Amino acid sequence: MLDNDSIAFLQSGVSISLASCSPGGMPVMSRCLGCKIIDGGRQIAVFIKPSQAAELLDAIRCTGRVANVFSLPSTNRTLQLKGIDARVTPFDPADLAVVEAHVADFIAEVVPLGLPEAVVRTVFSLVPEDLATVIYTPSAAFSQTPGPKAGEALGAAR
Repeated sequence: MLDNDSIAFLQSGVSISLASCSPGGMPVMSRCLGCKIIDGGRQIAVFIKPSQAAELLDAIRCTGRVANVFSLPSTNRTLQLKGIDARVTPFDPADLAVVEAHVADFIAEVVPLGLPEAVVRTVFSLVPEDLATVIYTPSAAFSQTPGPKAGEALGAAR
């Protein structure tokens, strides 16, 4: 489902958001702090702050359903992945380097666009004890880059 270009994109300086919905259908969303590709893209791990995403994590625990959006601010290139088997796992400290690299890549992406670095660093400040990992198998992938091909299944939208 994910080619090498898409896998590289997911791990670049993109903005990452993760959404789900409660069993009653209420949508919930939070910002992620990085992405790790597992088994060549068969699974995706994203990192999130439980202190800012308690409702989202509860929804994932109840439904297993996620929509994960990756968007590069400088180009608006956007990919959306969906999964139906998401699970919340404890954060592995070995993944801290992935999180730190993502934050550095995101800062390098948005500071030239005019966002003050101090503000971005504040938004992305973290302590490893306040991180969790959400792992899922992508079941659908779409281009969501604004334009006539937005919404097309990945692979068909090139």
